[in-house]
Amino acid sequence: MTNRKKTLLLTVILLLGMAVLSGGCTRVQSSIKDLKAETFGIARTFHVYDDFGNETMTVSGKSTDMQSSEVENVILITIDGYSWQHVGSSMIAVEGGLENLVDSYEVNQNIDTGNQGTGTFTAIDRKINNFKSGLSGLKRVIVVKNQSGVIIAVYEGNNVLVEESTLPSSTKILIDNKRMTIYRCDFEIFEAGMLQ
Repeated sequence: MTNRKKTLLLTVILLLGMAVLSGGCTRVQSSIKDLKAETFGIARTFHVYDDFGNETMTVSGKSTDMQSSEVENVILITIDGYSWQHVGSSMIAVEGGLENLVDSYEVNQNIDTGNQGTGTFTAIDRKINNFKSGLSGLKRVIVVKNQSGVIIAVYEGNNVLVEESTLPSSTKILIDNKRMTIYRCDFEIFEAGMLQ
């Protein structure tokens, strides 16, 4: 390979890398969000629900982080310098700026995408969706249910990334660069186009 081709290839790689970082690669944003939470904390509200879908407790703080406790299945929450351990009840922790749309969003129980879908080869569709999700996030609707199946929350965002959490019984989600953690909840995450 000539020096000119190597230089051109390196330039293209650098430009793509810069585009990914400046364009807001959701995986990079998520890592930065986690680092910020672990170091300085992020403003969050913790919503705790009972088996009937009633909110039994709301705790808010300006500087919060969530870690696994020394006790199995318990979450240790550091909130404005205090320590709080939570286990058992369904809980949703949301960063400031995320709105629960459960009262204004009608969730259809029968979804049929056969007439509107554009997919052809599921293997290719899956790879494209995974790539788009990691790069810029997908437009998604998150329907959260407590452990009894009662819908307790609906969130939506244009750039949504769903990730494995190191916390017990939890899933972490980045919605338009805002962190949400779902603990001991059932959930459905739909690409928004499915629900139109």
